[in-house]
Amino acid sequence: MPGYPPLAEITPQFKPFAIPDTFQALLDALVKPLNAQDLIPEQLPYPAGTKSAHPFPGGEAEALKRLDYIISSNAASNYHSTRNGLLGEDFSTKLSAYLALGSITARQIHAALVSFEDGTDTKFESAVGYGRGENEGTKAIRFELLWRDYMHLCNRKFGPKLFSLGGFKSDDEQRWTSPSNAGEQSPSDVRSIIERFTNGTTGMGLIDASLRELIHTGYTSNRARQNVASFLAKHLHIDWRIGAEWYECMLVDYDLSSNWGNWQYLAGVGNDPRGPTRIFNPVKQAFDYDPQGDYVKAWVPELRGLTEPSEIFQAWTMSDAKKSELGLKGKDWVEKPLLKIDFTVGRKGRNLGRGGRGGGGGDNRRGGGESRGGRGGSDSMGRGGPPRGGGYGGRGYGNTRGHVRGYGRGRGDGGGREFRMGMMDREAGAYAQYVVAQWAPTN
Repeated sequence: MPGYPPLAEITPQFKPFAIPDTFQALLDALVKPLNAQDLIPEQLPYPAGTKSAHPFPGGEAEALKRLDYIISSNAASNYHSTRNGLLGEDFSTKLSAYLALGSITARQIHAALVSFEDGTDTKFESAVGYGRGENEGTKAIRFELLWRDYMHLCNRKFGPKLFSLGGFKSDDEQRWTSPSNAGEQSPSDVRSIIERFTNGTTGMGLIDASLRELIHTGYTSNRARQNVASFLAKHLHIDWRIGAEWYECMLVDYDLSSNWGNWQYLAGVGNDPRGPTRIFNPVKQAFDYDPQGDYVKAWVPELRGLTEPSEIFQAWTMSDAKKSELGLKGKDWVEKPLLKIDFTVGRKGRNLGRGGRGGGGGDNRRGGGESRGGRGGSDSMGRGGPPRGGGYGGRGYGNTRGHVRGYGRGRGDGGGREFRMGMMDREAGAYAQYVVAQWAPTN
């Protein structure tokens, strides 16, 4: 092993970081967080029969092999329609870890896509669309690479603000709670909420499945990541940096700029122009992207005895008899979830009513709520009816992000802007109603 480099050759570090002056001190610094406390005090066992969506070995050779595979197998061409998947290996490119670790570059991916689109590399000639130019799938992959570069640009532009609670916007920092800023709650209550979040025992099916998948495999899909970030920051109102740091600790495809920039985006303090009004309803998202609950049951095996999706997505809605039958009676994540959402599937769409958090005991449902139309990452408040317009939005993490509908296009001079502002006004009003309807989380 090479010797420890001279201190003069090591890049200076800003406070509170200090540079170890010996190799042993470096090792001690690296393992200090692990020795200080268990990251997951009560880690749940790996669910039997569940396969990881990210079983890939590392290295440049494996990265190039994966790139060739997704093009040859048509996974790249199908990416636009599969990118919001939750289970399986090929719903997304799974190139994010290779990019983050430097095993492959964005230019290499782009060049391979071009050779397929132009028909200049015969190893791809069996793939559908060979030599027929850019398709929706390859276009979407290229877009994600651009979004990744944009996050790196934001890092260069904003610097330390990447880690600021107020984000790039220097937004109001008082709305966030943490053990050191617990507000009306006790620090121990806030710590308990955070611990249940990291353990994947929030009581919200989609969220718990994603967090447990992350613990066991180091990976979770972009669709799930967006929901998890929105849940922590905008439903629980917990300091979003705690979630970003947890992802930094656990993700196999961790990339500093993408992780922290996208957590800011979803917390409403980054580059999202809609800020706090972009809120994901994790129950609606589960119905949209995991309609039979297969993903949730894969990673939350305690729920495998259920067949009703609404019960899978929110276990507290089960009858007491069913809870007892499945051995779930008395479990906090079932009886006292951190959030309860009243959600029904109606004839003309799904209507949302926000319920109490961590209620425990009794039915804390609220009726009514904002009508939501369409699908997609934004899940915006107060947008009834079908989605309009087009465009990419709802950015997530890694190398895959959601595709959502835009505000539409007005006609004539200023028509589009007038329509767009009207939608923003309605969203702001709906968000205000949502805030009033929230109940403080308890345990």
